[in-house]
Amino acid sequence: MGGPAAAQPPPQPAAPTGPPAHINMTTADVSKVPGDQKAIVGSLNNLFNAVMPAANTPPKKREMEDNSRRIGALFWKLNESQVSAKVVQKLLQMCAALDAGNWPAAQHIQIELTASDWDECSVWLTALKRLIKIRQAMG
Repeated sequence: MGGPAAAQPPPQPAAPTGPPAHINMTTADVSKVPGDQKAIVGSLNNLFNAVMPAANTPPKKREMEDNSRRIGALFWKLNESQVSAKVVQKLLQMCAALDAGNWPAAQHIQIELTASDWDECSVWLTALKRLIKIRQAMG
């Protein structure tokens, strides 16, 4: 005849360690992105919107959906302060190049990130590479 079990408080949910499963660029919360990093969000949204008209076939549309998911993961990480200062600086440089239409410089920085920070950036670097390539081909 054991006594009633002691009431255990419900476990607290753990802090999120990664982006939600169905995140994309439009669903990612960017409300806590630091002010100096908001330029990254704006620039990548502009890049995505600029190349969207090129997605005129089902395979290209699927690729753009994948790009949106990957960049959404980056936005989530920026919002949660999970991007290192070194990577943020490179992203700011790349976005300045993108905003200026300097595709070779943007591509060079993307390649640098691939070489130096792949472990941190692998989820979303593929999408950046694709978007820069498409935008460069558009002229």
